[in-house]
Amino acid sequence: MFSGLAYAEDAPAPEKKDAPKAEKKEKAEKPKMVRVVKPWSDIASLTPEQKEKIAAIHAESSAEKKKIDDKEEADCMAVLTPEQKAELQATLDKQKAEAKAKKGAAGDHAKKEPATKPAAE
Repeated sequence: MFSGLAYAEDAPAPEKKDAPKAEKKEKAEKPKMVRVVKPWSDIASLTPEQKEKIAAIHAESSAEKKKIDDKEEADCMAVLTPEQKAELQATLDKQKAEAKAKKGAAGDHAKKEPATKPAAE
């Protein structure tokens, strides 16, 4: 009567999703390209170990600089009145819009035909 039913104990165990994680670990173990910034990238004789160390130093320095910049911004914002904060936001929005427009204009310029056409012979 219940021959079509299967019990959880009888069913095969579902495959665990550890397989994709194992694949990710294998991918992570592949040697990766280390990006070194200038002027260090101009040194052709850097070993992979040196590149890794320089990249780590650069990453750490960048993180520290970001923390300093964030603290400076927060400290300066704390000095401003609400009206000045609104004025600052309006200025930043305007600069962002101008930069976007300039970028868009530069992209449109590249699509246009040259200003001078070759002379017909």
